[in-house]
Amino acid sequence: MTNGLYILGAGTYGEAIFDLAEQCGYDILGFFDDDTNKQNEYIFGKKVLGNFSDFFEMDLDNINAAVAIGNNNIRNKMLKDIREKGGNTPTLIHSTVTITKNCHVGKGVYIQPNATLWTSVKIENNCIVSPGVIIAHHSTLKEGVFVSQLSNVGAGIIIEEEVFVGMGSTLVTGTKKIGKKSIVGAGAVVINDVIPFTVVAGVPAKKIRDVEISINN
Repeated sequence: MTNGLYILGAGTYGEAIFDLAEQCGYDILGFFDDDTNKQNEYIFGKKVLGNFSDFFEMDLDNINAAVAIGNNNIRNKMLKDIREKGGNTPTLIHSTVTITKNCHVGKGVYIQPNATLWTSVKIENNCIVSPGVIIAHHSTLKEGVFVSQLSNVGAGIIIEEEVFVGMGSTLVTGTKKIGKKSIVGAGAVVINDVIPFTVVAGVPAKKIRDVEISINN
């Protein structure tokens, strides 16, 4: 296996993953993106080589790839597809991250600068933990979760599959579960469990609406 890595997604988050991957010692080989306006452009000196279909038509055996897409459902599916086709989805952890003893971090996870994972935190595959996030002891992020910057997750909380936690949110210890595919609005303070497919916001957080279910969900 080489240290070369492709990035799927050539938007602003693709640039963020570029920085993280380089900091982790990877040589970026190029980008792929479905935006026709980005084709053949250069990002930090690396070319947008084609669209996502072009990438998946390659022989992916032992190819390293990162998916720089904020949409949890799309990112989660693409990362699983890469592994199923023999590719590697490295976990990228910035050198400033604090991970205490007995934490578990899965595949295709991106942990950005100055995040903190306390004792026995579990991060399952394909999650994103943004800068400055604190996850307290014995909490779990299930597959495909995105926790935005400066959010705080209390102790012993289970965040189920493909939840999005907005910027600066607080999930207070005593909360047990944030349900599958739910959305926590920016700055919310969650003091009660959140049922699946629900948008909550405010202080304290209350249900705003149901999550719209797309054909991919």
